[in-house]
Amino acid sequence: MKQVFYWVTLMLVLFVLPTALYAQAGTGMGSFTFTLNNYTVQGQLGNAVIHYDNSVTLTMTVNSDIQTSIARVPISGSGEWYGRANVTSLSGTIQNVNGNARICMLYFFCGDANYIGQGTWMGTLSGSQGTGTFQGTITFTSSPIPQIPVNQPIPISGTWSSNFQRSS
Repeated sequence: MKQVFYWVTLMLVLFVLPTALYAQAGTGMGSFTFTLNNYTVQGQLGNAVIHYDNSVTLTMTVNSDIQTSIARVPISGSGEWYGRANVTSLSGTIQNVNGNARICMLYFFCGDANYIGQGTWMGTLSGSQGTGTFQGTITFTSSPIPQIPVNQPIPISGTWSSNFQRSS
C-alpha cells in the first residue's frame, strides 16, 4: 500500500510541477538600472501586464548594494509603474516609491536613510518585449549622516527592460 501511495505522489508531482512552472514563467518580468550620485542601482520589475484596455501596470523592487569608498550600503525599496500602451510604444508615471538605504559607520553605528520618489517612463514595445528609459527624483526624508541631504530632490535617470504579459 505504501508503494502505491509513493508512486501516486510521484506521478502527481511530475504532472503538477511542470504546470506550476509554466504558470510562473508567464508572469511579466524585467529589470531596471539607474544612477544615483554616480552609483549604479539595479532593481527588478514584476507583474508587468498590458491590460485589455491598453493600460499598463508594473511593480518595482530594489534589493541592491551600493559599494561606496567607505562601505557597502544595502538599498531596498518598492514602487508602482502605471501607463498606457499602443502598438509600438509605452509611457507612464512612477508612483508610491519608498525605501531605505542602511548606513553603517565604523561597524557599530547603523541607521536608515529613508527615501520617497516619483518619475516618468517611456519606451518601445515589440510584441511582448518592452525597453526604454525613465527619469525622476528621489528625496531622502531622513538620514543618519549629514552627507545625505534631507528633503532635497535628487534627480535620477535610467533604463528598463521587461517582458509583458497581456491580460484578456
